[in-house]
Formats: sequence, structure tokens, C-alpha cells
Amino acid sequence: MASFGAQTSRYNRLVIVFVALGSLTYGYCASIIGSTIGQPGWYLYFDLPRQGSPDYEHSTSVIATANGVFSAGGAVGTLIIMWSCDSFGRKANIQLGAFLAIFGGAMQGGATSIQMFQAGRFISGMSIGILVTVCPMYLAELSSPLVRGWLVGHHAIFLVFGYMLSAWVGYACYFATDMNAQFAWRFPLCLQVVSPMVLLAGSYWLPRSPRWLISKGKLDEAWQVLRRLRQSDDDPDELAAKDEFYQTREQLKLESGKLAATGHSVWAAVILKKSYRKRMIIGFLTQWGAEFGGPLIINNYAVLLYQNLGMTKSMPLLLSALWLTTAGLIYNPLGAWLHDKVNSRRWMFITGFVGIAVTTSCLAAMTAEYAGTKNHVGNGFGIFFMFLYLAFQGTFCDTTMYLYVSEIFPTEIRPIGMGFSMFGQFASTLILLQTAPIGFNRIKWKYYLVIICWSIVFVPIIYFFFPETARLSLEEIAKNFGDEVAIDGSSATELEKRTFERSVGHTETSASETATLAEMPSERV
Repeated sequence: MASFGAQTSRYNRLVIVFVALGSLTYGYCASIIGSTIGQPGWYLYFDLPRQGSPDYEHSTSVIATANGVFSAGGAVGTLIIMWSCDSFGRKANIQLGAFLAIFGGAMQGGATSIQMFQAGRFISGMSIGILVTVCPMYLAELSSPLVRGWLVGHHAIFLVFGYMLSAWVGYACYFATDMNAQFAWRFPLCLQVVSPMVLLAGSYWLPRSPRWLISKGKLDEAWQVLRRLRQSDDDPDELAAKDEFYQTREQLKLESGKLAATGHSVWAAVILKKSYRKRMIIGFLTQWGAEFGGPLIINNYAVLLYQNLGMTKSMPLLLSALWLTTAGLIYNPLGAWLHDKVNSRRWMFITGFVGIAVTTSCLAAMTAEYAGTKNHVGNGFGIFFMFLYLAFQGTFCDTTMYLYVSEIFPTEIRPIGMGFSMFGQFASTLILLQTAPIGFNRIKWKYYLVIICWSIVFVPIIYFFFPETARLSLEEIAKNFGDEVAIDGSSATELEKRTFERSVGHTETSASETATLAEMPSERV
């Protein structure tokens, strides 16, 4: 895409930050179980044996189920998105996800039985499957390619803010008195409803995605939205908005025409068309692979891991909160910022996984040697490697995994592609979070080999098979997957820009251009 002005208005940034409340909801809802299982009152209320008890394996099964049904709900949510996001639009699905998050959070906070608690986890998982899919998709479709790394990176930044908030709230509530033992675990769970309530209440004023509007033929509304998003004092003639509108419209025409010529539906095309099939596989691998790097294993079970390294009482909750604070304030914002500086999604991902393999290997070694001992130095190094792991995972992988899958799909199949990709995330977390507490309880440090071996395998897959997407418009990325691009904005001619201006009625067409322009699109917005 040609570069005109800042391409990002204050309105654009406000919309990005507000929608990222859905990302914060995901982070909080996904990780609140990590502080819940550190609250003695939770075990007491549901009559569950605590760590050290002969019957503790029953508790690990309950904890594994809580994470398993959450991931299963998330998988269902991603499958819903594959259909509903194109039919009803991005905005409507943000509203649906927020509503389900409120419902699921209320069920968990008010649970009177473990079955009610698990049902709330499933509904909450559905909401998160919707929000974690639609939010980065929406952010990408509203962002300029010049700053897309930073703006879509808000998804990962707010996501970790949710992690961080849940950890600190859990730590603070640990000190509730015995009389308020239920408050210690109920209040953090009830707090899940706050951010989705704000998101749902304010969603009425959100604009609909301009790319979705164009795909549905709502050109007037799409043009008005793009004008507000790209408004800039550096671009008084609105060339950025015009260029983006024209390029998006022409690319959609091209893709729709080619699809119509094959006689396939869009659902068939994602399987039968080679370039679409490649995108689907890469999207699935991106999310599956990122989760097999172990972030939710360490995040959701950090309390148990710190206990294995000799930490007791409130210290595991404190360390977990500090661990996530470094991610929220340093690593994820740094990663989002780096994406627009490094200009390579692939090398960000590769660097992250090399770091994950090394730090997890060191953590496994410290756990194998010192877990259960009173060697404070050895256990301290174990904690150090958990924090160093986060430096690589948070900076180089957390932002990349969501940014990359939001970029690689053309508008026509983006909901299907994003939904399938995020299904990969929840499928992997369903396996990992269901088995991790049992694995750590039975085979101890050897469970880390799952993360280590996968990271070693995944690096060459990224290097040889993942195309680059940085600094390209969402339409131009198609050429890196072998598809035709209607308008290559990186080499767009002045004639093309004037053609667009003529199509929206802003300029006159000179007589010398008439013959050349005769074959070019000239619909009015």
C-alpha cells in the first residue's frame, strides 16, 4: 500500500483500545483459574483435598477438568465464529462474546457445586473462543499496515493485562480472613464480568469493519468509516483512505470473480484452492504451535510449579503476579513495538521459540535436580528461568501468534481461517491443560520435554514454510501466498490514485487519461 500521512487517527486508536477490552477479558477469564487453585477456601468449599494429601490426585483431576472444559468451550466458540462472523459481522460477534463472558463469569462466582462451576467454565470458554478470534481480526481490519504490528499488538498487551490483573487480585484475596474464605475465591471469579460489561455497553458506538462492509456491498458506510480511521493532518486529501478503499474493493472483486468462476463455495475453496489450503494449515500451526510452547501451562499452573520449587503459603501467588506483571508492562508491549521496527514476523517467531527451548531446558534441569530440596540457590535459578522464559515467549511469540493469523487470510475467508486457527489453539490447550497437572504430579520435570521437543521441531517449520507479511496491506499479502493481487499498493501509480478519486467524485479526469481509464473501475461510493 502506498504511504500517505500518519494513516492512524485518534479515533482509530480509541477504537483499538476499547475493543482490546475483549482481549483483557480473554486474559482474565483464561488465567483466573491459576489464582483460584491457590485459594485454600476453594478446596474447603468444594471438599477437595489439598496438595500433600494422599487423595490430592482427585483435586488434580478437578483442576484439569476446569481447564479442559474451558478449552472445549473455546473450541466451540471458534467454530461458531467461522460462520457467524461473516454472516453477522465482527461487531455483532464482539457483543455476543461479551454477553457470554458475563454469563459464564456470574455462574462461576456464584457456584454452589463443582458441576455449576465447571458449567460456568465451559460458557466462559465459549465467550473467550469468540473474543480471542474476533478481536485481533477486527483490530487488523481497522489498522494501517504501517503500524499494524503495534495496533494489533494491543490484543496481546491487554490479554496479558488480564493475566496480570487476575494474579494480583488472587494474591490480594489470599489474605481474606477465615470468615471470608469464600470471598477469597468468589470475588476474583465475579470480577470476570466487569470488562465484558463495559465492552458490551459501549459496543453500540463501535464502527463496523470497513472490509466486512465492502464485502457486503455497504460502500457508503465503509467509506465513512475509513475516512474517520485514516483522518490525519498530514493527509488533508484523504489519500490513505482512498487508496485503501480502492485496493480493498478491487481485491474483493478479483477474489469473488475467481471464486465464482470455479463454482465452489467459500467453504469448499478453503480446502480445494491450494493457496487457501496453505493459509489454513499455517494458521492452524501458528496457534497450535504457539500454545505448545507452553505459555498457558506455566501461567495456569504457576502456583503448583512454584510450590514444587519450595515456595509456600502466599509466595506462589506473589511470584505468579510478579511474573505476569513483567509480561504486561515490559515484554508484550516491547514485542508489539518491535513488530513495526523489525519488519519480520517470521524472525520474531523463530527467536521466541529458540529462547523457549533453551530456557525450558534449563528450568527442567533445575526442577529435576532441586525440586523438593531445600537448596535455595538451585530453586532460585528455577524461578529465574521461568522469568527468562517469559522474556522470550512474551516479547517474540505472544504478539506474533495473533498478529500473524489476523494477516494471512483474505477478507472472504478471514472468519473461517481465523476460527480454524484459533480452534488449533484451543485443541492444543485442551490436550496440554488437561494433562499438565497430572503430568507434573506423576512424571515431574519430564513433562517439560513436551515444550522443549516441540520448540525444536517448530523452528524449521516456521523458517521454511511461513511467508512474510510485515509492511504489506492485508490485500497485498496475497502475493506471498501465490495469489494474484488486484492493486499492488507498493507500486501504485498516480493514475490509479486519480482513478479512485474520480470514482468517489473528488477530481476530474483529464482528457489525456480518458482512454487509459476506460477499462478501470469507476463505481461511485
